[in-house]
Amino acid sequence: MKAKLKYSICAISLIASLSACTVVQPGYNAMIWKPWGNGLITEEIYDDGPIWHWPWVGVVNYNTQWQTFTEEISVLTQDELHIDITVSVTLRPILTELPQLELEVGRNYYKSIVKPEFASITRNIFSQYPYGEVSPQSPEIEAKIYQLLKEKTQGKHLEFDNLTIDHIIYPEVVSAAVNNKLAVEQDIEQKDYEMEIAKKEAEIQRILAQGQRDAQEIIDSSLTRKYLQYKALEVQDKLAASPNAKFYFVPIGNDGLPIIVDSGGGNKK
Repeated sequence: MKAKLKYSICAISLIASLSACTVVQPGYNAMIWKPWGNGLITEEIYDDGPIWHWPWVGVVNYNTQWQTFTEEISVLTQDELHIDITVSVTLRPILTELPQLELEVGRNYYKSIVKPEFASITRNIFSQYPYGEVSPQSPEIEAKIYQLLKEKTQGKHLEFDNLTIDHIIYPEVVSAAVNNKLAVEQDIEQKDYEMEIAKKEAEIQRILAQGQRDAQEIIDSSLTRKYLQYKALEVQDKLAASPNAKFYFVPIGNDGLPIIVDSGGGNKK
């Protein structure tokens, strides 16, 4: 009995010493590969966690999280201007199609099938737009590249989430021309603003002058001969009441008004 137990323990220890364990990290999935057997085992895809297997059995790991790949691409616009752009695409393997991806494409799927199509489609789409429309039409350009990239890689066991144009670098001569144009436009806007201010000020002065003319016309229309004679009599009454001045009154002036002459003797002793 003791011999059998000892034999069993030795057998278990031998098996344990000959087995191996591979830990699949979170965000990864794995498949078993048997080099001396059926090759890649496509019937089971392992989630994260430990996988116990014979030492000669391989484990194929795949990152099944969304991954973003960024490329810097030089493109030629419709008006033959070279610009450098930075574009990014987000994708991942289709989990249920991992065996087919491994057998048909491999883990280097981005460089082997995605990147060449990505660069080619990007250059082709940008060549359809003049440089002046690249920035305003960037959402449309992104959508076209995204759609074509999905079509070109259809059946390659990948799914796409997003594509963005991250950065556009124009040649220095173009940037300088754009800056000069903006400066000129701002200067024109400033001049237009100053002209509007000048027009407003001129309008204010015209209104003030018109008001002064209207006021003068009202005054002139109210200064009748009789009114002036009346005011002259008021002045005569006030002067006559003054004890320190002597005046002579000539009855009729050129306008039918009395002429007042100061004798200058009122202050003499």
